[in-house]
Amino acid sequence: MNKISVIKYRAALAIMLLCGAIMLLPHTPAIYREHEAVFIKSASTSKASVARAHGETPPVPRFVPLSQSQIMRLSDFNYLTSNIFLAAPNTILLESDIDVQELLNKDLSIDTTIEGSQILIFHAHSMEMFEDSDPSDPMTGVFGVGAYLAEILEERHGISVKHYMGRFDVVEGRPHRPGSYERLEPVIKQILADNPSIQMVIDLHRDGVGPHVAPMVTYINGKRTARIMFVNGLSRQYRDGEIRPVQWLPNPYRRENLALSLNLQLVANQLYPGLTRRIYLLPFRYSLHMTPLSILLEVGAQNNTFQEALNAMHPTANIIAAVILADRA
Repeated sequence: MNKISVIKYRAALAIMLLCGAIMLLPHTPAIYREHEAVFIKSASTSKASVARAHGETPPVPRFVPLSQSQIMRLSDFNYLTSNIFLAAPNTILLESDIDVQELLNKDLSIDTTIEGSQILIFHAHSMEMFEDSDPSDPMTGVFGVGAYLAEILEERHGISVKHYMGRFDVVEGRPHRPGSYERLEPVIKQILADNPSIQMVIDLHRDGVGPHVAPMVTYINGKRTARIMFVNGLSRQYRDGEIRPVQWLPNPYRRENLALSLNLQLVANQLYPGLTRRIYLLPFRYSLHMTPLSILLEVGAQNNTFQEALNAMHPTANIIAAVILADRA
């Protein structure tokens, strides 16, 4: 065997050994990696990019302050519980929770002149996907929707956004939703401590509905758009005719949360009628207790398409901006 043949033989042998070693390494699909400390500015996959680029950028409508007659109607508790809020059977909204004038007058603005990120977006349930999502591509699920919302808030409204893509519903490489909120708390609190410029957090989900429920859609600017829903945690259970505080899960920002979701809902109803479902009230606190301006946002459900969810992000960003920017642009 000549010298050149020996070199080729050794090179081929080295490649074979390297490939064999790689095959023996433990492999966890990217979609199941736990607590990836990843912050992104926008979706990175071609599928998400193509979907985001679909259609023209819609205009930003302007919010008109409520009239006195509209405010008077909102002061009717029966109207609120029939048209604005929907309480789960195991909790209850009390008249003492809702002072409409107080909630409408609450200062919900953020300071966009502060250096650093002003909004944090994360996902308690990162595994939530849509009807046509690619299971191997997490950016075609709520991760991609969160990335697009961050992009719009930054580019169209001048709000600096940090998007965290840690996985709280994955344990030891496997999907595991129970305990997600307990696992996220220390992580999100640390992010807030490390980034004191953050003034609002958005926990972005997609809802899960029964098999016979039709996709929740509306049409905005001619596009088929997933409906959205704001969720509040009351830290209060209603059982056997009794109201029982959930004392082990206190939410010191319950009133601030209610003020934020109410203002978002009213702006949405004016700018995009039919986009929002009623504000859903649940008995626990979820991820809404770590800062006063906290949103738990449900975008569509599992039977909506990824594109329908993305189409909801322009109006959602406009609604958020109308509430938290001082001039209600």
